[in-house]
Amino acid sequence: MGPSTNGSECARFSLETLILTDNKFGGEIPKSLVRLSDFREVNLAFNQLTGTIPEALGNLTCLQELDLSWNKLSGLIPNSIGNLLLLKNLDLSSNLLNGTIPFSIRRLSNVENLRFPYNQLCGVPLSLGNLSKLQYLNIRDNFSQGPFPSF
Repeated sequence: MGPSTNGSECARFSLETLILTDNKFGGEIPKSLVRLSDFREVNLAFNQLTGTIPEALGNLTCLQELDLSWNKLSGLIPNSIGNLLLLKNLDLSSNLLNGTIPFSIRRLSNVENLRFPYNQLCGVPLSLGNLSKLQYLNIRDNFSQGPFPSF
């Protein structure tokens, strides 16, 4: 693969897709992962990853698909998730995430699918109603409360 001829910042000489599902990898998401900034898809589902989702994940600005489901990730969803402006699919299902879905998610204008079920999240940001391309939203089996977002 050569450099992009259309001037895209998201196509260079590098790995674009990383699928490491169902491997029983443990430990934290390596910080070195975010140095590979041209990823379009990262799928680390069905492993045994622990720790928090790195804030630096928001530097993967070419990312369109992010699946961290079925791990043991804990803590808050980082605000930097709102930097992933090309993101279409985000799956954080079945982890130990807590707190609220960050307000920065409103910036994901291309997102079509959001999956957050089976965590310990509380509240639903009203800004979800601003995601005009959103087709699928799953936040079941959390601790959601408060006003219902308008769609």
